[in-house]
Amino acid sequence: MSARGARRALAAAGLAAALVHSGGAGALTRVIALDQGRPVRLLGAVHETRADVLVALGEMAFKSEFLLEGSPLRTLGAQMTCDSCHPDGGASLIVFFEGLSDKPGNLDVTNRAISLIEDNIYNPINVPSIVGARHTAPFARDGGFDTVEDFTLFAIANEFAGGIPSDLTIEALVAFQEGLAFPDNPLLGADGRLDAAAPAAARRGEAVFRRPVAGGPERGCATCHRPEDHFVDHRVHEVGTGRGARAGMAFETPTLLGAAATPPYLHDGRYDTLAEAADYFADYFGVARGAADRADLAAYVEAVAAGPEPEEDGEEADMHPETAAALLEVVLAADDWMLTRMVVPRATTELDDWRGAPDAPDDAALDRWIRLLRRIEARTKTQDFDGARAALAEYRAAVADGRPNRGAP
Repeated sequence: MSARGARRALAAAGLAAALVHSGGAGALTRVIALDQGRPVRLLGAVHETRADVLVALGEMAFKSEFLLEGSPLRTLGAQMTCDSCHPDGGASLIVFFEGLSDKPGNLDVTNRAISLIEDNIYNPINVPSIVGARHTAPFARDGGFDTVEDFTLFAIANEFAGGIPSDLTIEALVAFQEGLAFPDNPLLGADGRLDAAAPAAARRGEAVFRRPVAGGPERGCATCHRPEDHFVDHRVHEVGTGRGARAGMAFETPTLLGAAATPPYLHDGRYDTLAEAADYFADYFGVARGAADRADLAAYVEAVAAGPEPEEDGEEADMHPETAAALLEVVLAADDWMLTRMVVPRATTELDDWRGAPDAPDDAALDRWIRLLRRIEARTKTQDFDGARAALAEYRAAVADGRPNRGAP
């Protein structure tokens, strides 16, 4: 079963939610379901440039519980990460918080249970995918942020009350998110037009999608979801979605690319299928002129939104212990204790798991490397970054030598 199929099965099985206790003895049990993408594997690649290092650090931070450890969610026993709602940068099919969600994939992010923002109104919104973020500004459902950087800082510090991350952490998170490419869709050309191989109904639906409607040529599906610009127009519009304090608000235009993997739909997540969402807009804008047009429009949206199933993880990649040094060099140059705290436990776990593999060094060498990495983390906890950098130099030398220094502690 694919990763996406597994998540769908999890949702269908009654959320398969984790049960955690909120409050003290006798408190009600709160149902929380968190998602998760592929595990981080730090030492499986060699990073030649600082840009590559930033992407790797960003993925690690995105999937690390340390990033949001200041969040009120800790009081519920939830180990929240960015990946919990956006597995591998996508949209979750199962994320659910009892009392804050009306269905999987929706979440009220203006509630003090998780946020510094409280509007005293129950108004869940659909959690969006971040895939293709470099092309889809503005950000947040209300389009209130022009850059990935500004929205990332807001989401961590305010929306989930996780504290203020370091400048390097934000830089890395932005690099990771902006590197998330849209899934390849063989039915679409570079200009966003359907290929001749697309189903006939979808090609008929493309004409409906591009058709101006009553009220002028500026009103039509393609005027907001512009095929030539990743199916967005970088604007906000009032389209009758939203509820509570958000009812009647203007919302950003979401891309259609890859949307097959991101139900539920509309900003308030009211619809579970793309066909339902297409039917809503056919009514709202008067786009379709009959049942046949509606069916063709739905076929077109589904064709545009399609993408390949995520590839399953293949065989384990080679191990590159020197990669830990490349990551820590950038982190320690910024005197960043939190990122060190993320890198070292992950790297030491991977080194420990390497034991006994045909290409692994002997246990004494691995023990030496792990001790040095832990020494780096210990030095940063006391703000001794010069000592941490000295330990990093020792680690580099030990890895290059491939043999333990038996006289070292």
